[in-house]
Amino acid sequence: MLRYFLPLSFLLLSTAICFAQDKETLRQLPPEAVQLYPTLEDMEGYAVGQYKDYLLIFGGSIRSKISDNNYQDFPNLDILLIDFNENRASAYTNGSYEGSLGEQISATGLSYYQNDGLLYLLGGYGYSETHNQFITFPYITVINVKQTVLSLLNGMDPVASFYQLCDDRMAVFDAEMDYNGDEFFLMNGKFAYKLRPFADNPRYVEEKYNEEIRTFKISKDGAEWHLEHFETWYDLEAFREQYGTLIPERIEQQLQQLQQSRNLSQ
Repeated sequence: MLRYFLPLSFLLLSTAICFAQDKETLRQLPPEAVQLYPTLEDMEGYAVGQYKDYLLIFGGSIRSKISDNNYQDFPNLDILLIDFNENRASAYTNGSYEGSLGEQISATGLSYYQNDGLLYLLGGYGYSETHNQFITFPYITVINVKQTVLSLLNGMDPVASFYQLCDDRMAVFDAEMDYNGDEFFLMNGKFAYKLRPFADNPRYVEEKYNEEIRTFKISKDGAEWHLEHFETWYDLEAFREQYGTLIPERIEQQLQQLQQSRNLSQ
């Protein structure tokens, strides 16, 4: 199902101002995207891919007011396509993607990174119909952003542009993700699940991965993707000694914030 959202008025700035190059990861949406799809202002935990004058938005949660002093988070069950050429936003339901793929791209707390036209979605937390409970998804999904955008624009199913890899070590959400050109890095994050989610007394279990870093590589052999050289670092000083200047920017920022927090607590 496709839905369009058109603003009454929209002043489009140059996309050269709004976007970085395709190979870069977009961490903050330009204001023009929120003008085209105002619900984005109430969303968090989503992943963003970009191709030329288009944005793709996967997953996340939507905070909605259900009474005067009560808010509730609902999952985003659509793939959002922001089209700056036509000044419109379109929503494509995830309902046509069965099983783990549709479940993960509807999750919140997704970690993501885009490189060379490929968007890597990792983990996330949400409801799994397959497991009949809320889980942390143990998947990496690799998405060809260009092919997905073009498929949606032409009314075609983009599922051939997705590849999903299952690995329990990828079951994490709300983690910081970055890439140094050779390895991927994950810092902090959580693992959680909720048993009996629709009962009067559901049980929520959460484990935090504070001050932990995971490093790994993703490679492709023909049509198959592989997770390689995975390692979990608990000793952050040893991690810094090992990687030095190869630590990517966002992980370095997290390490510096952690050190500042430690200094203040002393």
